[in-house]
Amino acid sequence: MPEAAQQGHLLIGPPGSGKSTLAGILAPLLRARVISNDALRKQLWGDANIQGPWTEIEPLLHEAIDSALAAGENVLLDATHAQLCWRQRLMHRDLGVRRLKWIGWWLQTPLDRCLAWNRSRERIVPEQVIHAMHRTLTSRADRPDTREGFSSLIRLNPASSDHNDQINRALQTILGHEER
Repeated sequence: MPEAAQQGHLLIGPPGSGKSTLAGILAPLLRARVISNDALRKQLWGDANIQGPWTEIEPLLHEAIDSALAAGENVLLDATHAQLCWRQRLMHRDLGVRRLKWIGWWLQTPLDRCLAWNRSRERIVPEQVIHAMHRTLTSRADRPDTREGFSSLIRLNPASSDHNDQINRALQTILGHEER
């Protein structure tokens, strides 16, 4: 029986939408290493708030992905991934002989909830950034779609009362695909 393809899980959502919380829930269930752009910025500049040049962050991101894959782990990328070009650059990067099955987790948290959650967390993002990324993710040009190369695109609303059920159904779908 062929070995299951490793998975790349791409969290997609504006700041304050619940991505890091979801990453903490999913990582052990998916046997995935969480790779966070915030953690990479903190590693580089000592502060996750510093939005330094992408040309300095991107090599560290790729190294972290490659390291996890070499260790046989799945990867879970915790960042906004608000623009199509950002997602494409990651998903279509040459991995050599490795193949990654990409799964998108689109957090469709209402804007008012993103703003409220943002105000109650330690690292507050400027509200205009949240407004802009929320708008970008709902625009025709940047709205996530399976045609980007996702094997699955899971839509979740962390503010919904049935959020845990949404996660469980998504996991059953993903894990069900692995058994085939």
